[in-house]
Amino acid sequence: MTEGPPPEPAPTALVAELWFERAPDLSDPQLLEALRALSPDAEAQQDSLTVPYGNLGGNGRVDSGPAPLVTAVMPSSPLGESGKQRPDVRQTWDWEGAEEAVARANAGVLVTELLVAGWSPQDRVNALTRVVVALARWSPPVAVSWPHSQKVSDPETLAPDGLDGIVNVRFFTVAGDDEAMVLDTLGLHVFGLPDLQCHFRDRDPGEIAGLLYATALYVFDSGDVIADGNTISGPSDDERFVCRRETSLLQPTRLVLDVDLGDPYAAGARDR
Repeated sequence: MTEGPPPEPAPTALVAELWFERAPDLSDPQLLEALRALSPDAEAQQDSLTVPYGNLGGNGRVDSGPAPLVTAVMPSSPLGESGKQRPDVRQTWDWEGAEEAVARANAGVLVTELLVAGWSPQDRVNALTRVVVALARWSPPVAVSWPHSQKVSDPETLAPDGLDGIVNVRFFTVAGDDEAMVLDTLGLHVFGLPDLQCHFRDRDPGEIAGLLYATALYVFDSGDVIADGNTISGPSDDERFVCRRETSLLQPTRLVLDVDLGDPYAAGARDR
């Protein structure tokens, strides 16, 4: 496995990009009205909109942030400008129509966050995904891209407050070893949390993907609580897998919890 100290996590803003066949009119008063249903302080500013949250949650109040958390909405760069391209669907595994939908995309709208310091990961997800869903209901896009997880989502399956799109499970084969595979999660690094990784052979990749995603949800909810050398439960009741904190095998370079399936399933060199 890769050696050396893992990189220090850096603060990163969540980003979603809604793709449309034709560029929507962000100055439409109905859009501003929809966003003000989320936050009465939402306002239009030239070519963008801002949605500040002073509080969040089911009862309307969560005092987890020292300053309002702001979600911003703005047009994306035009296709072709500065290398702008349509999103890559190669790591989207749960939407068969992704490639066809993205082929129809001609204009994008970015949704990102500002002033995230002091806000919990769940508050940040709530703020961003509620705006994404409101935009998708106002003017349905053909696809939603999540650049930090490399996933493209079906707009019809979007749900506020969820992690679908925020965290993705990726699949790779290994050059020079036809039987070895690498699965990892991508998205937790945005919150300064370790992603999950598994380098293995002779196991069902769908089964391992489910294990990594479930563990990623646990880390998101509980924080960075799986220490180096801790174990997690496997798909079978009698399985326990050791986790090691390492630098990721795959780009982007980041801290991961590598899940060792043990012999005979683990692939790659390991210092046990």
